[in-house]
Amino acid sequence: MNIDTKLTEYKNNIDTLRAVESLEVYRWLISLGEKLNHDPLSKEKRSEKNKVKSCQFDLFVDYEDGRFKGWSKAMVSAGYAYILIDIFNSLDLPEAKKVTVDHFKKIKMDELLTMSRKTGFYEMIEIMIGKLKNVSN
Repeated sequence: MNIDTKLTEYKNNIDTLRAVESLEVYRWLISLGEKLNHDPLSKEKRSEKNKVKSCQFDLFVDYEDGRFKGWSKAMVSAGYAYILIDIFNSLDLPEAKKVTVDHFKKIKMDELLTMSRKTGFYEMIEIMIGKLKNVSN
C-alpha cells in the first residue's frame, strides 16, 4: 500500500458523502471515532507528551506496540484521528517516514473541519511524523 492509494480511498469516501449531504461526512467521522476506541492508546500513554494540544478535547496519539494508536472522547476528533492512524499504519515504515503534511491536503479534510479541528488535524499529522523519526526500521 502506498500513501497516494490510501489518500485516494479516503478522498473518494469524503467526496461521495459530501455529494449526498455535508452532514453525512460528520456522521461518518463519528462512526470512525467509535472504531478508534476499540483498540485505544493505553492509559499510561495518554500524557501531555502525546496530547494534540490544539484540540479542544483530549486527543492523544503515540506509537505503541509497533503501530500508531490514539484515544479521544470527542468523536469527530477521534474520527479524523482514526483516518490518520489508519493511513500511517497501512504503510510500511520506510514509506510512512516519507509522509509529509502536504500529502494530507489532497483529501481536503481541512475544508470540512472547523478552524480548531483543522488545527488539531494538522498538529496530529506533525506529531505522528515526529514520532516516526524515533522509530527504527
